[in-house]
Amino acid sequence: MTTDELACIEACRNLVIDFGYFIDSDQTPRLGELISPDTTFARPTEPGNIIRGSEAILAAFAARPRNRVTQHLNLNIRITQTGPDTAKGFSVVVLYLAEAAEELVAGKGRKAIGPIMGTWSDSFERTPAGWRFRDRRGNVTMHS
Repeated sequence: MTTDELACIEACRNLVIDFGYFIDSDQTPRLGELISPDTTFARPTEPGNIIRGSEAILAAFAARPRNRVTQHLNLNIRITQTGPDTAKGFSVVVLYLAEAAEELVAGKGRKAIGPIMGTWSDSFERTPAGWRFRDRRGNVTMHS
């Protein structure tokens, strides 16, 4: 494996991790740092609803309920460089949800809804600003 391939894998893996982190830490405007202007996106819970373009994606996240607390666990992240400036990825996501109004119990947190388990199929592109999501498609595989 070349150093370019290793750098690609690490950069794209960080995109996958940062995506969930920005949502969970109430930093959804920062998702714009991870996507290209013409990225396409579909949530795992709405795989048929394809959102096109960074502005529309950011607007969709801005419209999320403000009382929702989430925790994304990204697992089995596999990245493959497919060309000098392209890569594809696959990962498993486990999502827990809670309502902010739920009592925050010391040592236990809030009562969760979930988990929801699913997958992400991603394509990435190298841009002048670095690696970015080109397409991100989710799919739910199990729920409780």
